[in-house]
Amino acid sequence: MLVHCLTVRFTPSASAADVGAFRDAIGRLPGQVDFPLRTRQGPDLGERATNADYAVVSEFANVEDFRRYLTHPAHLAVPRDHVESAHSVQFIVDDLD
Repeated sequence: MLVHCLTVRFTPSASAADVGAFRDAIGRLPGQVDFPLRTRQGPDLGERATNADYAVVSEFANVEDFRRYLTHPAHLAVPRDHVESAHSVQFIVDDLD
């Protein structure tokens, strides 16, 4: 299984509605694509000043599904106008973990 972790920092001008539009678009993805297997998302708790504003963690059956997800029109349609920076990491885990 491939795990994809995305962290996002929004622009200072991003409103609650802008962040909500991002959240809602991510939330709609499971109904629009056959992958990922599971997605969880949420705003940072504010425990550290250097943290990102928001995180998305998605699980994919394999690398090929992840690559198809990256180019899927529904994924590309997620609003990014108010994303100042995004960082991600992918790693493989044993299904038994």
